[in-house]
Amino acid sequence: MHTINHAIVHKLHKEKHGKASVTERSAALPITAPVEKLILAIHDLYAGKASKGYGRFEADEINYPSAAILRNSFKDKTTSFLDASKLLMGVLATKASAAALATGGYVLMSQVTNAANVSWFIVAIINNVDGSVIDDQTLEVIDAMHVDLENLRVAGRVNLTDWEKGDEDIRYVGFLKQRGEVADYFKLFLGCDELIADTEETKKLVAALKKFAKGQGLEQKAEEDFLQSAFSYCDERNKNDEPLSLEALSNAVWPNEPKKLQDAFVEGDVQISDGFVPDGRSIKALMRMKYKTQYWSIDIDRHALSQGYAEYSQKKGTLTLLNLPDALKAELATETGDDD
Repeated sequence: MHTINHAIVHKLHKEKHGKASVTERSAALPITAPVEKLILAIHDLYAGKASKGYGRFEADEINYPSAAILRNSFKDKTTSFLDASKLLMGVLATKASAAALATGGYVLMSQVTNAANVSWFIVAIINNVDGSVIDDQTLEVIDAMHVDLENLRVAGRVNLTDWEKGDEDIRYVGFLKQRGEVADYFKLFLGCDELIADTEETKKLVAALKKFAKGQGLEQKAEEDFLQSAFSYCDERNKNDEPLSLEALSNAVWPNEPKKLQDAFVEGDVQISDGFVPDGRSIKALMRMKYKTQYWSIDIDRHALSQGYAEYSQKKGTLTLLNLPDALKAELATETGDDD
């Protein structure tokens, strides 16, 4: 269950290649059922999108003042939510004016708190879209405008609870990530210092892919093929030094239900950043299993299990290697004195 603590809508006027201006609302929105429904829908849509960037607030609050504005409102309580939202609109207009391709819309800002007392500040740029409805009284088809949530492209979220902790390892700012300057200007508006460590992001991606594969109940060969496909996609991005798109990856390796795989990337708020270049060494874990103890080390291709080169007994906890090369068999025979 979520609680809407505050909500407001202002309007950002901006045409491509033009300057931005703002129309402000004079009071916060009353938390009515339609307001709550809209905000929670945006909250859920944002949470479910895989293509996001993550980071923390920039240390430079002169050029990136949103952090200071939010601190004054939510931490120090010296600025009302209404006044803070107006100040944020000024920052948004400045950053949007510098982005030629940015366009305007209704800017919804809200504070949402869940049952575990985790609180977020949410901001999204939304627009209306023409549509039709059937009037319940006359049964006539009439024109009707509604908020276009299907094309939500510009939104961000600050985890106020995580921010309060002051842990420098926590990435508490997130934003929808897309190609081009629109995502860039919104990141600048939030003042998000995006933290992308290719190796760490790749490890999280590999773990998510392996967990997803296991969760689908695939046969051994089908699981290996899925992971092979994911490896090939990531390996190509690595060799071309090309940023990875989680949406494109999902479409490529799980084409029948790509949204299902995208949902796995955001499950449990794992926070895999979009747009990192896969680390070549880390993606090998999709195809190989490597372990080492004091007495042995093993580096085995996953295909060995389905191609008859290895057998694993879960009941016994043993791994049996088959089809050993003659040279290895001869060395083992010499070592053990076993001529059988």
